Amino acid sequence: MSATCCEPCKDDTARNMADALTYLGRVARDAGYHAIVADILAIRDKMNCIASAEEADRAKEASA
Repeated sequence: MSATCCEPCKDDTARNMADALTYLGRVARDAGYHAIVADILAIRDKMNCIASAEEADRAKEASA
């Protein structure tokens, strides 16, 4: 799948979302919203798992 400067690669969506959630967690912590930081980071961890599974699937397909 090719990407242009205006269209991010859909294969990286889960990883990009996890990165954004990492940043959001830091911002929430720094702003004093400590009650939601753990929830944000839990979602980030789930997105990282999804991204890792997608990457493993792509590697498996590439080697087949």
